[in-house]
Amino acid sequence: MKRSIILLSLLTVSWVNAQEYDSIQESEAIDLEGVNIIEKLPISVQKITKKEINKRNLGQDIPTLMNQATSVVTSTDTGTGIGYSSIRIRGLSERSINVTLNGVPLNDAESQGVFWVNMPDMASSVNAMTIQRGVGTSSNGMAAFGASVNVETQNPSAIPFAELATSFGSFNTQKYTVQAGTGKILNDKLSIDARFSKINSDGYVDRSSSDLISYDVTALFELNDKTKFRFQNMYGRQETYQTWNGVTRSTLESNRTFNSAGAIYNADGSISYYDNQVDNYRQNHYFLSWLQDFGNDWNSNLTLFYRKGKGYYEEYKQDDRLSKYKLDNLGIDKTDLIRRKWLDNDFYGFNLEVENQKLGDFKVFFGIGANEYKGDHFGHVLWMKDYNWTDKDYKFYNNHSTKSQVSAYAKALYNLDKFDFFADLQYRYVNYKADYYPNGENQDDDFEPFSANHNFVNPKAGVNFNLNSKNTFYLAYGISQREPRRTDYENQDATPKSEFLEDYEIGYKKAGRLSFNINGYFMNYKDQLVPSGRLNDVGSPINENIGRSYRLGLELDANYQIIENKLSVLGNLTWSENVNKDYYEIVYDADWNSSLVFHGDTKTALSPQLIAGIGFNAQPIKGFNINWFTKYVSKQYLENTQKANGVLDAYSTTDLLFSYQIPFKKLKNFELSFLVNNLFDKKYESYGYYYEEGFYFPQAGINFLGGIRIRL
Repeated sequence: MKRSIILLSLLTVSWVNAQEYDSIQESEAIDLEGVNIIEKLPISVQKITKKEINKRNLGQDIPTLMNQATSVVTSTDTGTGIGYSSIRIRGLSERSINVTLNGVPLNDAESQGVFWVNMPDMASSVNAMTIQRGVGTSSNGMAAFGASVNVETQNPSAIPFAELATSFGSFNTQKYTVQAGTGKILNDKLSIDARFSKINSDGYVDRSSSDLISYDVTALFELNDKTKFRFQNMYGRQETYQTWNGVTRSTLESNRTFNSAGAIYNADGSISYYDNQVDNYRQNHYFLSWLQDFGNDWNSNLTLFYRKGKGYYEEYKQDDRLSKYKLDNLGIDKTDLIRRKWLDNDFYGFNLEVENQKLGDFKVFFGIGANEYKGDHFGHVLWMKDYNWTDKDYKFYNNHSTKSQVSAYAKALYNLDKFDFFADLQYRYVNYKADYYPNGENQDDDFEPFSANHNFVNPKAGVNFNLNSKNTFYLAYGISQREPRRTDYENQDATPKSEFLEDYEIGYKKAGRLSFNINGYFMNYKDQLVPSGRLNDVGSPINENIGRSYRLGLELDANYQIIENKLSVLGNLTWSENVNKDYYEIVYDADWNSSLVFHGDTKTALSPQLIAGIGFNAQPIKGFNINWFTKYVSKQYLENTQKANGVLDAYSTTDLLFSYQIPFKKLKNFELSFLVNNLFDKKYESYGYYYEEGFYFPQAGINFLGGIRIRL
């Protein structure tokens, strides 16, 4: 124990890179529009720099690193920020957030979510992230149905370097990251950076282990001042013990770390657990970009991309019906068995962006992209109790899907005296179909074949009034539409409708020693797909279209430098009303006869009325930094009828970070930091779902992370 405490106290990961390093990375950003122009548009936007990301980059996932942003709520199944993590913005999950990596869609084509766990330590490759709340501006990828997150990775360093970062902490958490760069070689035309990361953690929840590996290789070839080529390969492999079930309220009170996944209930009343109840997945991203300066301020970026994903989750099923596996001809009705459910998919396409930011008083942006997803879903039986099962290739279900998308947009920003007028028009075409392979049918599977085509036209417009260089008022309006997800087609008796959103934004931005952004929004939904309170066979919520709903809110984020570069205070606040209009639900009796129950106006699930954060940054001596941040999230309902046994209680947490950059003449960077999460050891749950009662995901009490970063 003493050894662990000593290691934890001495070893930390830095929270800020050397200034020289930051300037190198920022100066070579490749994204055409970049984060700078986005910040000038009449939209609600927040930028998170590499320097800010590194403050907390101790192995935790991207959602945890974004926790201090406005209107953001995060959660992790394991309770530690490592493993399966999620983010909600304005009460909306990743399924409503368009996430792109260097302009390439990251959202899964079928679930529309983002599985951050498949990209371990991506934060070590990130140069900047921007959060656009509301429908934002058009980009490639899925529809932004409440927010966008644009992730921009760093270009290779212009000078050679080598870096080691390692961290240790509570729950046997360990992170090792090695990075190196060639600098500019081959007559200053080629530069290559490479990173390898390994993260392990036992997790807070019982058996919530994570074993994560990733690498990232990026090469930039500068043919001349006008032509550049960039290649990137980002790989992630995760093996995590399943922690998807959550716990009931009564279990929280008796054993809040209990995990029912993998439980085997023995005849003598004891419980044992299956060791390999894991999710095992690999994802490999390839990007090839051609950046061209055509002269007269016309620039383009053509990116070809390919993503390969393959993996499974394995389960011990106790006393399961063999008819579910089309094996009722074996002479036994039920037995214990082990099964694997597989996903094998390919996603590929291209994006072309063209811009001119100096076309008189205009800045113009054009984009076109096409992509296709192909996914195979199938299941194997690995073992059966009291039966000599040998057919490991037998598939008890086998289906496939193809989702094709073409999108195009045109955007323009026009300056007239103190006004900036912004217009944006996007077109999206989606063809989505799924069917069984021969002999792949299974009546006990949730899948049903479907085919659908969607054509969406999404206009957006806004205006800035620049009172002066530091004060701007803005108005914005936008429409977004999106197609249902795979599970929405599978789990409804009627064909689900596409969703429609009108977004109104009004705000004021102020720059300077006191900087802040106050923003009001009204998001008006039609046919929104929301959780019904029912679950499918694998525990995923079943969504159903509702008529009208809205989100009305006010956001504020501010920063005040009390002593420049020495002491600053920061904070954010979100107040919102999230309402389902004339909400109704479909209720089934014991004989599965359905009826409608009307509830009037209700609160939207998992949408807190108040999110607030306050903190400070201090530098009492050169190189030594202190960051304090306290966050409060108000009560939330787990379903849309406000049931008393489905309430997620309000909670607050405080994190405290110490970092010290020690000057060494022979090192570019030597930094230590120490992070205390949940300083006051609060017991809280940050996420849950409802199925006859509430199920909750408890988060860890006070815990620690620390390490060291050395850059040569």
